[in-house]
Amino acid sequence: MPNQISFHVIFFFILCFTLTSPQIAHSANQDASQHQLDQLKKNITKVNHWLFKANTEKSGLSKELETQDKQIDRISKDIRATNTKISKQVRKLTDLKKQSKQQKASLNQQKNFLIKQLRTAYLQGNQPALKMLLDADAPQDIARYMHYFSYIKDARNEKITNFQSSLAQLKITETEILKQQTKLSQNRRSLETHRQTLRHNRNQRKKVLSKLSANIKNNSQRLKKMKADQSRLEKLLSELELAIANIPTPDDATPFKQQKSKLPWPSRGKVLARFGSRIAQGKLKLNGIRIATKEDNQISAIHHGRIIFSNWIRGFGLLIIIDHGDNYMSLYGNNKSLVKETGDWVSAGETIAYSNESSTKNESGLYFEIRKNGKPLNPSRWLRK
Repeated sequence: MPNQISFHVIFFFILCFTLTSPQIAHSANQDASQHQLDQLKKNITKVNHWLFKANTEKSGLSKELETQDKQIDRISKDIRATNTKISKQVRKLTDLKKQSKQQKASLNQQKNFLIKQLRTAYLQGNQPALKMLLDADAPQDIARYMHYFSYIKDARNEKITNFQSSLAQLKITETEILKQQTKLSQNRRSLETHRQTLRHNRNQRKKVLSKLSANIKNNSQRLKKMKADQSRLEKLLSELELAIANIPTPDDATPFKQQKSKLPWPSRGKVLARFGSRIAQGKLKLNGIRIATKEDNQISAIHHGRIIFSNWIRGFGLLIIIDHGDNYMSLYGNNKSLVKETGDWVSAGETIAYSNESSTKNESGLYFEIRKNGKPLNPSRWLRK
């Protein structure tokens, strides 16, 4: 008997643990994930301190370019947010107008019915009721007729009450339509203001780029600038590698190393410069590719991963870097506006930024790299043919 009781007790505890362990594991995974995110942001803060110092070591024109790029990014985000509000308001207005139309149709039916009932009652007066009462022989017949006429009166009163309620609902709907129309007009005016500001900042940015280009008087200066830009990026990647060294990525996605020739392109467009192309009079090689873009093209993540950098850096503008695990990274530079922030998880094909319009006069268009252990890889071997 004691052995039997002991067995049941043990079985009970095993069952309880089996039932609760998924919740415990899920909670533990959430805690671990949050801890990793907190640690990442803490480490990235150190990177941002380095970045601030790196970005201050530049000319006044470069600082002005950073300011213009960040303002354009902010205004672009405001425009997207306002467009989203407008889309929601347009949908709500459409639904309200449809509701108003249905309410008016129902109200019209109720009104016609009531007019018919009231006209009939007016023409007949009390004669039908009086005739029925005079023709009745038994007291129970009189009582039944009185009840019948009382029912008709109550039904008519209910119809009138329903009509008044429907009329009140219609007024509420029409008031809401006016309110939404006012909000919509305000947001459309706000959108136009944002667009005017954006056009102004874009023109200012073009002027700054022209001045920067004019300041580079010869090829040796251009080479020096490009070397400094590449060196700055290499240093940034080193700082990021240290920041994410002990922060693993989830293993629920296909490993990056198995994705050769399968990865989606980050953006549509012609390749302006290929990996390994000679730049700066042949003194340097391109570590990535440049893709021709139209303004506001969607820039998409090529694979599942976590954003470990989303900021401005000299030479690459507004830059996003994604850690894909196993020491693989992808870089997306020269963007007009960033969508994702440091610490965000992204899936393949998910929008992470919007592009600038490419120009043949400068090194524009999307700049894209893939790296393994900090070393650049040829993207053409990884992206779909």
